[in-house]
Parts: sequence; structure tokens; C-alpha cells
Amino acid sequence: MLDFIANILSGKGLGNKNLKKITAYCDLHNIEYSVHITNARGHASTIAKELSKNGARTIVAVGGDGTFHEILGGIRSFENTSLGFIPSGRGNDFANGMGIPLDPVKALEIILKGKHKNIDYIQVGEKRCLNIGGTGLDIDVLKRVAGRQGKITYLNSLLYCVNHFTPYRIEVTLPGEAKVEYSAVIVGICNGTQFGGGLKLSPRSKFDDGLMDLVIILMPKGSIWPALFKFLKGKHIDLPITKTIRCEEVTIHPLDGRPIQLDGEIYENADLTCKIVKGGLKTFEI
Repeated sequence: MLDFIANILSGKGLGNKNLKKITAYCDLHNIEYSVHITNARGHASTIAKELSKNGARTIVAVGGDGTFHEILGGIRSFENTSLGFIPSGRGNDFANGMGIPLDPVKALEIILKGKHKNIDYIQVGEKRCLNIGGTGLDIDVLKRVAGRQGKITYLNSLLYCVNHFTPYRIEVTLPGEAKVEYSAVIVGICNGTQFGGGLKLSPRSKFDDGLMDLVIILMPKGSIWPALFKFLKGKHIDLPITKTIRCEEVTIHPLDGRPIQLDGEIYENADLTCKIVKGGLKTFEI
């Protein structure tokens, strides 16, 4: 029995198209399933909570990274519940980082094989993060992109926001170490490799190594543009302005009260109090 939780509006309607394809496949092959359609922000989390509470064995998320984030946060326990993914968003950063096919039927066939795999996720206070959380320039970009239709993309919004950018002041605390303050362009706590529709913030991250990668791109002296172009090409990791730390726990406190993001979802007035949950998510081997 598969429980599909679908955001049919994700990816400008791609969620709806993909849902039709996978349910048609299930009908053709006599696979039992149930469909649960989300209707508001946070609804996917509520559905996932109720399904897992009532003994659902396999929940399949149909949507983008935000839908995946909500469903991950809603599942009560992964001891008896597995989570599969049908990527149907604009960026599909988690799926691309994991190697999940963008073809919905191929992604479904991975789930149907039933070969389980455990991967990590990040516990952030009472919330869970699947891919990348953080703060900085990406917050400005996400706010500009949110709710917009048409030709606007993460990339052209990023370019706009650079011209109006004020550095983010953050305080970082690692276990057993003193607090350190930074003036940063972007701060990411990474389980996955990319965000923003393919921007590889942390190209060396792995979903199953039991560690997070803290990536801080410091505010450069002079123009931000040279560092930005390196970042867009994924060549920022070894720059002097980039600080990387592999860790199991970290707290990031925005000193200027700016919001944070988890898997592209924005949260106001929150710290990134992060801890890796090793092998905490039961999913499917690709």
C-alpha cells in the first residue's frame, strides 16, 4: 500500500501531471494506493503525521523540496514508515543530489523495488531539514522568488539581490568551542550538495556519512561579484573567503534578527540549532 501525499501545484502544475502518471502506472499494475492532496502550507506535514500515526508503511512525497521538507517533519517515526520521493518541483535539489530520477515512473519503480536505505537528516530545534538549511543572501532571494510566476528564476533573482545586499552577521557555536562572529554572504548547514535549482553550495556533502558540512562564505573585502561568480560555478569551496567545517552539532544565531531557511522554507525569529540524525530517515536505494 502506497500513500501518495501530493502537492499538485508544485513545479507550476508538474506535481499534478506526475501524480496522474504514477497513479495510472499503479492502476495498470494493480498496485494499491491512496492519494492525499495538500491544500495549504503545512498541510503535507499534518497528513504525514496522521498517516504515520495510523500505521502507514510507505509514504510517497510528490512535490518539490518544500513538500519533502513538510512531509519529513510530519512523520512521527521512521521505525515503521519509509519515505519515497517523486520530484515534481522547480529546483528538485534534493532529488538531483541524491540521484533520484526526475521521470516520475522511474522514481516510482525505485520505491516499488522495496530495497530500503537509511540516510541522515538534520534536526533543527523541533524541525527537520532534509537537504540544506541556512541564512544569508539566499533568504533575500527566496523572498523575492516566493509566489512569483513567469520567467523569474532563482538565478536572476540572486543577481538582483546582490546589488541590494547587506552582509549577514551571525554567531557560530560548535561543541566545546567559543562563540565566533562572522560577517557573511551565505551560511549553510548542509546534508546535501545543492540548493537554488542547482547551485552547489557544498559539493562534497553526502547524505549518509553521519556528518553535516557547515559552509560559510565570508563577506569579501571590496566587490562581492568575483566571489559570486566563483560560487555560481561551484568553485568557491577552496577560496580564502570560504570556511568549511564538518560537524555533528552546531548552533548558528543571526545577530541581526534575520530569518533562516530549511529546505527553502523560511522561518522568522529562529536559530539554527542543528544536530545530525545519523541514518534517521528510511528511504529507498537508488
